[in-house]
Amino acid sequence: MFICMSCQDNTEKTTTEICEFRGIRYDNRYKTVVISTEHENHDYIVPMTETKYEQFVADIAKAMNEHNLIYINNGVIFRCRKGEIHNSEPQNLTISW
Repeated sequence: MFICMSCQDNTEKTTTEICEFRGIRYDNRYKTVVISTEHENHDYIVPMTETKYEQFVADIAKAMNEHNLIYINNGVIFRCRKGEIHNSEPQNLTISW
């Protein structure tokens, strides 16, 4: 499955990317979601509450059964080097196709 999302880099430039989705996890220490893709040198970081994360995972799982490309909307996704954390207000991402 592929994901299409608008990402902000460390210079605050926003670009749209399409990546192969590899996985997602919640980092409870930093209250962030880490989205993994085929890019080996960076991750996509999204500040989010744990409750919103659980809903986001359910939405992704549902979309994975029916779609090859999903869009992640309505929030800021930070493209960071592996291991880097970016703090911001919690996001409320949505999934569409």
